[in-house]
Amino acid sequence: MQDKEYIQEDEIDLRELFITIWNKKLFIVAFTSIVTILSIIYAYSKTPIYEVKSVIRIGYIGQELLEKSNVLEKKLRVIFNVDEKQVQNKKEVENFSYVSDIKSVKKVDDFLSISTQAFSNEKALDKNKEVLSFLQDEYKNKIEQYLNKTNINIKNLRKKIDYSEKIEKAKLEYEIKKLKTQNLAKIDEKIKLIKEQELPFLYSKIKYNKTLLSSLDKKIEFNEKKLNEYEKSILKISNLIYKDNTKNMIMSLQLLNTQNLVLNLQNKIEDLKLKKEDISNEKFTKIKTQIKNLKEIKLKDLEIQKQNLRDENIKRLEIKLNVDLVNKIANLKDKIIEEKYKISKDNIQNSKIVGEYIVNDSPIKPNKKLIVVVAFVTAFILAIFLVFFMQFLKGFQKEEDK
Repeated sequence: MQDKEYIQEDEIDLRELFITIWNKKLFIVAFTSIVTILSIIYAYSKTPIYEVKSVIRIGYIGQELLEKSNVLEKKLRVIFNVDEKQVQNKKEVENFSYVSDIKSVKKVDDFLSISTQAFSNEKALDKNKEVLSFLQDEYKNKIEQYLNKTNINIKNLRKKIDYSEKIEKAKLEYEIKKLKTQNLAKIDEKIKLIKEQELPFLYSKIKYNKTLLSSLDKKIEFNEKKLNEYEKSILKISNLIYKDNTKNMIMSLQLLNTQNLVLNLQNKIEDLKLKKEDISNEKFTKIKTQIKNLKEIKLKDLEIQKQNLRDENIKRLEIKLNVDLVNKIANLKDKIIEEKYKISKDNIQNSKIVGEYIVNDSPIKPNKKLIVVVAFVTAFILAIFLVFFMQFLKGFQKEEDK
C-alpha cells in the first residue's frame, strides 16, 4: 500500500510539473524566442572571419634543408606572433589579418602547415602569401651565394679544361716531337756515323795493314832470296883459292862486300819482321778492339738508349697525352656536370607552396547555426528552470504566509 502511495505521489508530482510547464508555455516560448532572436542578431552582426591554409615545402640545397623544420617553426611563430593573443579591437579593423597557426607536418621533416585568418579570404590569402614571401626572401641570399660559388667552380673547371686541351697538350706534343726529332735523331746520327764512317774506316785500316803485311812478306821473301844468293856466293868465293895474291885480295874484298851485303840483308829482314810483328800484334789488335768496342759496346749502348727513349720517355709522354690527359679532361667535364646538377632545380630549391591554397567560401567564425542552436537550447532549458524557480518561490511564499 505504501509503494502504491509513493507511485501515486510521483505521478502527481510529474503531472504537476507538466501542468506547471504548460501553464507557463507562453513565458517559455517568449523567453526562448527573445534569446534566440538576440543570438541570431549577435551571430549575424558579428564580423565573419575567413581562414586560408597552405602547405609550404622548406627550401633545400642538395640533401640539406635551408633550415630545420622545428627551428623554422619556432622562428616563424615568434616573427608572426602566432602564440600571442590577438587584440580584440584590432579585429574591428577592416584590413586586419593574422597568422593563426604554424606547425610542422607530422612525419614529414620538410613541410610546414600555415593557417591565416582575416575578415576576407583575400586578406587571409595575402597574409598566407606573406609568410611564403618572407621565407623566400629570408634564404634568397644564401641560395644566391651558393649559386655564385658553384658558378665560379664551373668557370674554374672550364679554365682548367682549356689549359689542359691547349697548353698541356701542346707541351706534351712538343716534348714528344722534340724527343723524336732531336734526341732520337741524334742517336740515329751517331749510329749512322759509326756504321757508315767509323767502322768502314777501321775496316779500311785493317785492309791497309793486310796489304802492308803482304808487302812486307814479299819484301822479306825477296830479301831472303837475295840473302841465300849472297850466302851461296860467300861459300863459292870461300872455296876459291888462287895462287896469285892479287886475285886473292880481290876475292877477299869481294867476300867482305858480300858479307856486308848479307849482314845488311839480315838486318833489313829483321826490321821487316819486326814491322810485320808490330802490325800484327799491335795495330791489328788495337783496330779489332776498336771495332769490337764500337759494335758490342757503343752501338749496343746507343740502341739501348734509343729503345729506352722510345719505351720510357716517349711512351710515358704518349700515355700522358693520350690516356692521362684525356682522363683528366673527362674527369673535369664530369665535375662540371656535377656542379651544374648542384645548381639545377632538382638539387636546389627555395621554399614553395605545395599544391594550392585551401580557401573556404564560408567563414570559420562565427558559426551562426551553432550559435543559434546553442542559444535556443540554452534559452529553452533556462526558461524551464526559471518557471520551476518561480514556482518554487511561490510555494515557499505560501508556506511562510501560513
